[in-house]
Amino acid sequence: MLKSIKTSFKDTVIYGLGNVAVKIVGLLLIPIYTDQKFFSTDQFGILGILEISAIVLTAMLASGLPQSLTRWFWDKDYKENQKGIFFMSFSTQVIVSLIFCVILIPLSGTLSLMLFSKPDWAKVITFVILASAIQSVNNVINTLMRLQSKSVLYSVTNLFKLIIVLSLTLFFILSKKMGLEGIYLAQVIGNGIVVLFLLGYTIKNTRVFFDKIIFKSMNAYGFPLLLANISAALFTVIDRFSLNSLTVLKSVALYNLAFKISSVLKLVLADSMKLALGPMMIKRMDSPDNKRFYSKVLLYSSYVLMLGIVVISLFSLEIIKVIATSKAYWDAVVIIPVLSLSIFFANMKEVTVYGLHIAKKTRIIGIVVVFSTVLSLVLNFLLIPVWDIAGAAIATLLSQFIYWYVCYYYSQRVFYVPYEIRKITVMLVTGAVLSFSGLLLNGLDLLPRMIIKTACLISFPFILYLFKFYEPVELQAIKGFINKWSKIKNLKSNLSSLKGITDDL
Repeated sequence: MLKSIKTSFKDTVIYGLGNVAVKIVGLLLIPIYTDQKFFSTDQFGILGILEISAIVLTAMLASGLPQSLTRWFWDKDYKENQKGIFFMSFSTQVIVSLIFCVILIPLSGTLSLMLFSKPDWAKVITFVILASAIQSVNNVINTLMRLQSKSVLYSVTNLFKLIIVLSLTLFFILSKKMGLEGIYLAQVIGNGIVVLFLLGYTIKNTRVFFDKIIFKSMNAYGFPLLLANISAALFTVIDRFSLNSLTVLKSVALYNLAFKISSVLKLVLADSMKLALGPMMIKRMDSPDNKRFYSKVLLYSSYVLMLGIVVISLFSLEIIKVIATSKAYWDAVVIIPVLSLSIFFANMKEVTVYGLHIAKKTRIIGIVVVFSTVLSLVLNFLLIPVWDIAGAAIATLLSQFIYWYVCYYYSQRVFYVPYEIRKITVMLVTGAVLSFSGLLLNGLDLLPRMIIKTACLISFPFILYLFKFYEPVELQAIKGFINKWSKIKNLKSNLSSLKGITDDL
C-alpha cells in the first residue's frame, strides 16, 4: 500500500501543478473581469451564469461515458481489449456532441431569453455550446490519460491549452474589445487545438471495435450516471441560478467572485487528488488491503484540503483586495469560509461514493444526487430571500453535507470501509473554528492581523496533535518527509526519485 500512496502523491503533485496553472490563469483574469473599463458588475454576473450553464451543458454531453470507460477499462474480463473499449466511448462521445450542437445552436436566442430575459447574448451562448461540445470530447481523452497514469502528458497538454486560451482571451478582450464573446471564442479555439494536438495519441490507443453486449452494459452502467452527472452539475450551480432568479446581478457577481476564490481549493487540491486517486481506487478494488487504502485516502485528502481551507478562509480579505479591481466586490469576503467548507464535504463524497461504484450501484447515486439537488433548490429558495448571498452559501454547505452523508450511508451498506470518522470530525471542527476566526480579525490593522492569522494557520497541525490525531507511524513519516524535502540542495535528486515510483499492483 505504501507504494500506492507514493504513486498517488506523485500523480497528485503533477496533476496539481497543472491545476495550479489553471487557477493562476483564472486569478490573472479576475482583475480584468472586475475592471469597470472592460466589464460592468452586471456583466461579471452574466459571466457567472454562462460559466455554470457550461458546466450543466458539459454534464449533459458527457452521457456517463468517462465513468463507464473508467469502470470497464480495468475490468479483469476486458483488459485485453482496452483500445476497443476506448474506441466505443470516444466515437459515441463525438456523435453525441455533434447531435447536441445541431439541436442547441439554433436555440441560442431562446436560451438567452430564458437566462437573461433578452436575446442579446445569443452569440455568446453559441460559443458556450461549441466550447462545451469540444470539451466533452476532450474529457474522454483526458480520462484515458488518467487511466494510463499519463499524468505528465495530461498536465502538459492542459497547460498548453491554458496558454492558448489565456493569450486569446487577453487578445480578444484588450485588443478586439469583444467582451464576453471573446472569452468563449478563446475557449472554442483552445479546446479545438488540444483535440487536434492529441489526435496521434488518440489514434494510437484506438482499435475499431463494437460489441453490442458490452456497449449495452456500459450504457446501462452509464445512464444512471448521466442523470447523476446532470443533477450533480445542477447541484453545483443551483445557488447561482437561484441568485439570478431571486436577486440582482450584483449579488450573482459577488457570489461568483467568492466562489472563484474558494474553488481554488477544489481545482488545485480536491480535483488533483481525484484525478490521481480515482483510477487507483477502482484499480485496487480486488486487492486485499483495499479498504485500509480507501480509509487513508479519505483521511489524508481531507487533511490536505482542510489545511487549504484554513489558508483561503483566514486570508480571504487580503486575497480579494489583491485580485479585485473594484471595491464593490470586497463584501464577498463573508461567504468564502462557508463555501470553502462546503468543498470539504464535496471531497468526502467523492471518496466515499466509490463503494457504490465498485458495487455497481449507480442507480443509488442517481437517486441521491437528484434528492440532493432538489433539497439544494429548496434551501436556496428559503434562505436567499432572508440572507441574500449568505443564504446561498449556507444552502450550499448544508446541501453538500447531506449529499455526502447519504452517499456515505448507502455506500457503507454495500461496501463497508472502516473510515476514521472521529479524526475527520476533530479535523473539521478545528479547521472550521480557525477559518471563521479570520472574519473576526479583519477589523485589525494589517500587521497585527497578518501575524495573528499566520499564527492561527501554523497552530492547525499542533492542535490536532493535542487530540491524538496522528499515529506513531504517521509522525515518523512526517518527520522523514520534512527532513528529506527541507534540504534545498537535494531538491533535484528528491524530484528525480519520484520518477521511480510505480504502483505495486
